[in-house]
Amino acid sequence: MVRKLSRVKYSSMEMMNDDDRISRLPDGVIDHIFSFLDTRSVVQSGLLSRRWRNTWKSHLHLNFEFHTHPNPTSGSKFPSFVHRFLSMRDDITVLSTIEFRSNSISLSLLREIITYAMSHRTQKLKIEFLVNKKTRRGGFDISLFRSRYLQHLFLSIDFEIKISPPLAWDFPALTTLNISRVTFSLQPPNDGASKSIELFSQLPNLTTLTLDNFVLLNIDTFIIMSSKLESLSLTHVHQSYKFVVSAPKLSSFTYTGTVRFSLVANDLLSLKTVNFQMIYHRSYNYHLELVELMIDTFQQLYTANSLILNLYALKMLSAFPELLVRRNCPFRSLQSLTLDFHQECLSLSDFSGVFRYLRGSMKRSFSCKRWMFKVTKIKVRLISWCRT
Repeated sequence: MVRKLSRVKYSSMEMMNDDDRISRLPDGVIDHIFSFLDTRSVVQSGLLSRRWRNTWKSHLHLNFEFHTHPNPTSGSKFPSFVHRFLSMRDDITVLSTIEFRSNSISLSLLREIITYAMSHRTQKLKIEFLVNKKTRRGGFDISLFRSRYLQHLFLSIDFEIKISPPLAWDFPALTTLNISRVTFSLQPPNDGASKSIELFSQLPNLTTLTLDNFVLLNIDTFIIMSSKLESLSLTHVHQSYKFVVSAPKLSSFTYTGTVRFSLVANDLLSLKTVNFQMIYHRSYNYHLELVELMIDTFQQLYTANSLILNLYALKMLSAFPELLVRRNCPFRSLQSLTLDFHQECLSLSDFSGVFRYLRGSMKRSFSCKRWMFKVTKIKVRLISWCRT
């Protein structure tokens, strides 16, 4: 019994004298663990181990997250913490990621974070404002966004990007660009005939582009030119804009917005899937002009073989059956149609004219045998069963 107690006592002393197991973990493992923590917690972790005391200075992933606190003193200290952290960080270490999420942010702090990311070889920058209400107080010139190393950029915040032609975004390594709630403003306003911008010609490796709930100010035409772009999403578009798209490798196109949408497309020979979701607005109702505009848009996307429509788009097409007789279906090789409805009880027979219209676009090498409807809670999928 005495021997057993002495053995336990010796083991306890050995553990106290030896470093703990977490401190002996490889640097890569520790850095991976820290990547799940916010930056303030990473700094505080230096108190747990002498080895970690200065780890935060070379940490590859910076995660700043701040929510307005009832105590105003806490909120006032956060910008100071961010400023001190960035000024004391080891500049030699390559910075992999900066993520910033907050429901309160000053324009000066936002500028400091973007400037730091652009000048410190950051590979991924994500800034997210967690409040939906409009709070924009200003903006930045597009020249602020310039980096040879940035690969992924996510901006979801209500501010303005001021564009002074011929300046464009200069991100040679960027592959993913996701912009939400941003206002693109032409500076100074061009009173001449041309009010167009082209921002993406200097993004040679861009493959995924998402523009969500954005606003164009003093801009009539938004040009998207990209040789490697594969996925393009224009969502929550609430105003009437004209888009010119040239993307020979584009395979997926998504649009969610007003029916008054104008698209001019070139070289979309790789396009496979089109997701076209119309947002209802009572000022538009059902006008022949708008349905013709929708068909004109489909003509620009004629190479797609998979089409997704929502209920409002389907109703618009079915409102003028004589137009469907007069105009040929623009899709030349349509193979599947998905109807995205958020209703359970549907009378699909009301849209039989639209189904016949779209069915006429099937490849000549296929003859349609029958149509089958698969009804689920949130989606109706219209599938064509064909044989060669």
